[in-house]
Amino acid sequence: MASQITLFDLPSKPTNKCWSANAWKTRLVLNYKSIPYTTEWIEFADIAPHHKALSIPPNPENPNLPKDFPSAYTIPAVHFLKDGTYMQDSLAIARELEKRYPSPSLHLDTPQQAAMEALWSKMITSILPALTPNVVANVMTERSVPYFVETREKAFNIKISDWEKIDADTAWAEVAPVLTGFGDVLREKGGPFALGAEPSFADFIVVAVMQFLKAIGNGTFDRFVGADEALGRLYEASKQWADKDT
Repeated sequence: MASQITLFDLPSKPTNKCWSANAWKTRLVLNYKSIPYTTEWIEFADIAPHHKALSIPPNPENPNLPKDFPSAYTIPAVHFLKDGTYMQDSLAIARELEKRYPSPSLHLDTPQQAAMEALWSKMITSILPALTPNVVANVMTERSVPYFVETREKAFNIKISDWEKIDADTAWAEVAPVLTGFGDVLREKGGPFALGAEPSFADFIVVAVMQFLKAIGNGTFDRFVGADEALGRLYEASKQWADKDT
């Protein structure tokens, strides 16, 4: 079937495969709904000029991010080929996809989704310093590294090299309650998904994290999945929608 959507995603090394957690949210939705799509890879430094050239509206200011963090134009973004619509932001894209392709349903805006979003926000805030060196070393393209490092060091007023000194065991120990929280949400209705037997966008938030960790390596995926039995069950039930990663 001919492609109906172009997904704009971040390239990786050595060959282009999806690694961004936010991009994986959209990719999982497209795969789950069996929507034909193609991928166009956009380097970090090219995101803003690319989106501006296509008149994609900027994201609203995020009060949870540092003032200098480049969040106005982000990945993922999509182009709906049928009517020419462009848009960005994984949740906004999910809502639009749900309108255009209502079956199977994503069951958006559930309490479980809100809980997963809050847990992920808490987790990434705590463990980002420990993960960033893996991102730079293991998945980021040579062209994207200088832009990424410069913008993150400015936004967070740090040196990425300082983050390399962080003890991984300590960092993961600090987020252990968050990982248990993910498991608690999944257990609430019996699993393997947050709503029980049927997947929803709440699950794809967590599976996207797993795919991100799997890509950056250094044992981070195993640490996450091994932290709670419910996380392993979720991944096994969801990995069929992670097969298409390009």
